Amino acid sequence: MKKIIKIIFAFCLFSFAFTGKVLAGDLSIILNEPPSMENTTDFQLFYTAIETDQLPVKVNLYIQKDGDSWRQTIDKDKTDYAGKFQLRGEDFYYGEGKYNFYAHVDSSSGLDSNTVSLTLDTTAPGKVSDYHKERISDTNYRLYFKCPTDTDFEKVYIYRSKDTSFTADAGTRVSEIGCAPGESKTTDIGGDVNVDYYFALRALDHAGNASEVVTDAPGTVIAGQVAGASTGTGTKGKVVLLPEEKGTPTPTEEVKEGELGGGSATEGEVKGESTPKSRLPYVLGGFGILIALGAFFVLRKKQD
Repeated sequence: MKKIIKIIFAFCLFSFAFTGKVLAGDLSIILNEPPSMENTTDFQLFYTAIETDQLPVKVNLYIQKDGDSWRQTIDKDKTDYAGKFQLRGEDFYYGEGKYNFYAHVDSSSGLDSNTVSLTLDTTAPGKVSDYHKERISDTNYRLYFKCPTDTDFEKVYIYRSKDTSFTADAGTRVSEIGCAPGESKTTDIGGDVNVDYYFALRALDHAGNASEVVTDAPGTVIAGQVAGASTGTGTKGKVVLLPEEKGTPTPTEEVKEGELGGGSATEGEVKGESTPKSRLPYVLGGFGILIALGAFFVLRKKQD
């Protein structure tokens, strides 16, 4: 009997020593990867913190322009295990360039997340040049143009309309042409038989900034909204009418700054937001089973 009691006592001491480590909790935090480039300071960064014993947490985000010191963001002191930080213009204290981020969580012990980075670029690329068109059949036009020389240039959007005045937006866009900076391009675009079409071209960079519009339309072409893009610093959605075309364009509408809508799938979506549960009930349950087994052996020995 005494031997059984000693065994149970020793096992309980071992279990409590192990339980102390469990009760200390496992703490971790992950900061989701943002897009590599952004053309707006109005976006969100998402985090996921794990505290296995459901202890209170406080999470803060820190930002650093490459080569400079770290600063805390204006949006701060998050107490949820999974959440987001809203970035704003004041956080990007040195304008365009590469910025780094990490999150810090305070709990029973402090911990830093992984570091993520993105490049802020709000400057639009130059417009296409050497543009002209040629009608090569009763249904097809051939467009000639040269892409801008900006190193971060990515592609050209082509818009088309039967009207002499139209808006260059998703409703009139008919083609997307990728080309290297400074490359000359030729593309054929078909349409209805014996219909006169007018075209507009707009360059975009890797961050989604949109250039001025170049057009052959004699009327007014409005530089419409480019999904996820901004006209960048100082472009104001200008429309450039080719010198050889007749007509003078009227002032155009300013293109609104692009927005990051939470990202892919959506961007920045937090996975596994449920809060982990404590392991304490499982340990206590183990104690109960152990005690029951001890009582069983004691009663059995008395019966023998």
